[in-house]
Amino acid sequence: MINHGHTESGDTGLRVAIAIALLARLGLFVFAMYFPIPNEQGEPVSPLLPPAYFDYNFYLRSLTRYTSDPAGIVNDFLWFYGSASSRFAHIISGPAFPIVIGVTGFARGVLLPLALIYLAASGLLAAAWIYWLRRQGMHAGWLLVFAVLPQPIWFMLIVSPDLLFAAEFASFFLAYFAAKQTRATRAIWTLSLTLMVLTRPNSFSILLFVAAETAWAIIRRRPVTVARVIGTSFLLIASALYLYPYFLTEMARAGRVLTYFGHTPAEYLAGIYGLPAWLDVPLSALSLVVAKALYFTGLRASYGATSDLLVLARAAGGLVLFPGLLALFVLAPARIKVLIALYCLPFLLGPAQDRYYLAVYPILFFYGATAISVAARSLFTNADNSRRAAAP
Repeated sequence: MINHGHTESGDTGLRVAIAIALLARLGLFVFAMYFPIPNEQGEPVSPLLPPAYFDYNFYLRSLTRYTSDPAGIVNDFLWFYGSASSRFAHIISGPAFPIVIGVTGFARGVLLPLALIYLAASGLLAAAWIYWLRRQGMHAGWLLVFAVLPQPIWFMLIVSPDLLFAAEFASFFLAYFAAKQTRATRAIWTLSLTLMVLTRPNSFSILLFVAAETAWAIIRRRPVTVARVIGTSFLLIASALYLYPYFLTEMARAGRVLTYFGHTPAEYLAGIYGLPAWLDVPLSALSLVVAKALYFTGLRASYGATSDLLVLARAAGGLVLFPGLLALFVLAPARIKVLIALYCLPFLLGPAQDRYYLAVYPILFFYGATAISVAARSLFTNADNSRRAAAP
């Protein structure tokens, strides 16, 4: 990691940023209880209302299948891998989130307990990442900006796998990249990685990263435990078999249905500028990559009839995250570059939505803030030098 100096956890800037982050989350939570906030489809969002996003019904169906038809799930996979067809009978979510909404009673309409858990999780995540950012040497002013970024606070109100996955990733990242690896840190990141695999399909990217580092360590003849090799290999094979049907389905949907600034990926890849094909196709393909990066970091128009104020609030974080995504591949250590590149790969190939950045936005924010600070210092230094040179 880039480390600009150790800062003690007791400093005032750290405490103030954490306090503001917690108060902002609690304030929005209470506000939304009394005044539900419309989402992009115009549906009200509140801790006291059932989820209004489309995919929630998919998780409810998955919960029903896990609890009442486990044999049918197994038969679906056996049929898929035993037939010549590339179609999968029943796409199903990972079990972690359906189990959470089932165990807490959320799926039966008992909403507040899990909503409070999400409130606590969002606050703890913000505090942990603010502490990490401060230890990287981030200025207190940037910590305050991080504390009140609207989009991560908004996800606190959406009971979905996104915040659950973000918590698992944070636990993995902070343990995996700890300065010293102990039995405790290894146990934490191993458990977190396993839970990620059971929560979201894009966890396969994190698993690939761990597998690549394990293989690299073996090649370099560095000490690697047998348990890590066996465990990583098992998770990699099992996850690949489990997620392959899901991958095919998402790729088919992403190319034809989703649009980025008014064009589908298929249209981008065919050429959107009306130029000669030898120029149009590569230029359009590059435009697709840029468009997906902008969508991924939240710099996009609304999917629905959202007010301009809410669109601007949602996109505010992207003004730091998009430069951070670019700067990361220049400033970050090689391990971080590989991790984030693999993390972003599914969104480059498939759907790219800003909710997917929730797990890694603190890392992007760090490099974005670093790049902006460096650029600002350079600009002011050049301006000052120019004034001095022009002075009589």
